[in-house]
Amino acid sequence: MTTRRVSGAHSATGPEHSSGQTVLMCTPWPGPAVVFERAQVVGLPEVVAILDEAARWLRGRGIRQWPERFAPDLVRPAVEAGETWLVRVGDRSAATVTVDAADPIWQDRPSAARYVHRMAVRRGYGGLGTRILSWVDELARAAGCEFVRLDCVADNPGLVKYYLERGFVPRGEALVGGAPGQRRTDASHRTVVVRLERLVSAKTST
Repeated sequence: MTTRRVSGAHSATGPEHSSGQTVLMCTPWPGPAVVFERAQVVGLPEVVAILDEAARWLRGRGIRQWPERFAPDLVRPAVEAGETWLVRVGDRSAATVTVDAADPIWQDRPSAARYVHRMAVRRGYGGLGTRILSWVDELARAAGCEFVRLDCVADNPGLVKYYLERGFVPRGEALVGGAPGQRRTDASHRTVVVRLERLVSAKTST
């Protein structure tokens, strides 16, 4: 396992793909350092547990953005591809996020972006989502990409607002099979999602 330390208030390492890489992002945080660890297949239950916890919380508030439970077999491919990350604060897994190099619902210059999927933050870690998105910006910039892109269900205005407040711009709607985060190409159920895009600003020296 490789660990790279990064100096600076909002820095992260580039998107290397060695198996088991851990990236330490040094950001202001009232406590232990935030560590991004590439998820391994052995850690799949941990990833699914975070997603299921977030799904339960959403459903408890009447938001059916995600399925009741995430099927491990649908999460596994991204883990095996090295696209899924566990975010640790101290010795606790606090969040997970998947970052892809492509997404079929985006056909406009698909290689110009990195794509965020299945970002889930456990309760008690307010503000961590913003830091995760900043880290994805760094990955995109290091890969020579101009944008970070994602989608969320159109009938969750609170989540859409969350991303708009963080600099994302709506880029139209799309229809996906199944539920966001657990898409099925053969699903009879279809979900309308809002596509959102944020420009990755050029890194300035400090």
